[in-house]
Amino acid sequence: MQSSSGETESDQSSRLCSPESSSSGWRAGIEVELKHLNGRTLMGQTRHYGPLRIQRPFWPEGKDLTHLYILHPPGGLVAGDELVQRFSIRKGARGLVTTPAAGKVYFNGNGQLQKQTTHITISDSASMEWLPQETILFDGAITELDTRIELTGNALYAGWDIICLGRTASGEKFTRGQLTQHLSLTRDSKPLYLERLSFDAESELPNSLLGLHNHTVFGTFLITLENPPDLSNLHNQLVDKGWHQVTAITWRAGVFIVRYLGDSSEQARTIFTWIWEAEREQFNGRTGCRPRIWNT
Repeated sequence: MQSSSGETESDQSSRLCSPESSSSGWRAGIEVELKHLNGRTLMGQTRHYGPLRIQRPFWPEGKDLTHLYILHPPGGLVAGDELVQRFSIRKGARGLVTTPAAGKVYFNGNGQLQKQTTHITISDSASMEWLPQETILFDGAITELDTRIELTGNALYAGWDIICLGRTASGEKFTRGQLTQHLSLTRDSKPLYLERLSFDAESELPNSLLGLHNHTVFGTFLITLENPPDLSNLHNQLVDKGWHQVTAITWRAGVFIVRYLGDSSEQARTIFTWIWEAEREQFNGRTGCRPRIWNT
């Protein structure tokens, strides 16, 4: 398989993870570069293997900010599967990346890990908005989700992750399985936000007051801002909308942190999208522009 730069799959595997590294499971990876040229943000070198692709770029907000959609035709991870996503946002480039549908981690029948790794590097004077739809863990899933964001200089990042335990719309609970989640945000190699979550569905953590307190959906939204947001005003609006009991907001080390803990992935997306639209002008000088794929 050839990439846009003329590399073969064996060449790509040295930069991503090798699809032959395991005798079972389906490996897929993608590496995307966004670069700034003559006032435009364009896709540079793009490599992939397995069933993971980027749909053609869109510019609904002008040529200086590119919208990209990640396509994963299988729709989810079975035992032994691994997805690797890498994005390099070069100096001056601006990107927004989302997904057309929720990610799924299916029942695990043999105990092999189901893994997704996302690595985003953002150069000085560049920005990235990482806005995927939720990840649904089916009952019995055994998964590791690893997201690492590295900023340089005055780079900007806004991104969320939403996890749904079980197919709640179908009445399925997450009674078996395991989740390990890593989330790190650094600037010039200095940590701004570090989080690690590890639990077993049969442990006390899902039910504990100090854990998930019997809730099934949780999420984190991080936005780097030059100036602190108006937390008091935002809190009052959350109260007015009835969202204050499932949402927490804070400001630390130049990062606006929004946490959701409730029972509806739709509600989590609605709240995060509302905050994204409210803070986007301060983030990158733009009003909200929802990806059109969200309407399908």
